[in-house]
Amino acid sequence: MHIGQTFYTDEELQGFGFKALGKNVKIKRNVGIFFTENLSIGDNVRIDDFVIIVAGKDVECRIGSYVHIASHCCIAGGSGFVLEDFSGFAPGVFLFTGSDDYSGCKLTNPTVPRKYIGGKTGKVILKKHVIIGASTVILPSCTIGEGSSVGAMSLVTKDLEPWGMYCGIPVKRLKDRKKDLLMLEKELLDEVAANAGRGQ
Repeated sequence: MHIGQTFYTDEELQGFGFKALGKNVKIKRNVGIFFTENLSIGDNVRIDDFVIIVAGKDVECRIGSYVHIASHCCIAGGSGFVLEDFSGFAPGVFLFTGSDDYSGCKLTNPTVPRKYIGGKTGKVILKKHVIIGASTVILPSCTIGEGSSVGAMSLVTKDLEPWGMYCGIPVKRLKDRKKDLLMLEKELLDEVAANAGRGQ
């Protein structure tokens, strides 16, 4: 059943105080974005149902252009994150830029003052054309190289090299990913530029 307007209007999005906001941004009304003033969003972005995004202060938190974040994803981005152009998440992806210390040497959770807790923190970067499969977890301080794909239900614990197909817990490179999509990217951008030139 479809009830009412499911996406925020352009006027509503403009009023939320994003650091930067591009054109043709579609965000579902049941999405939670915290600290919008720290988040930049490019053009042609869609964020689906029940996504949670937390943008950190004084760190880069950026969603590029032609990015899709499917339903039930979480980006805990207090230490910074970048989703470059044409990247995306399937449903249920979790991206963490900070984690607790599970060894018992420190206290845990955000109700405790920072000096008593430990764990790893660090920016997470998805380069252009990265796609992340459903229910995958990405841990802090990881850069996923351009053009790589990560299969469903995987665990990313370290940097991944470009143009690979990865899967597993933790992920392993299975084989190279094809680069045909680069020709399609050029064709799309040429078409957009031509339409803009005709005033469409």
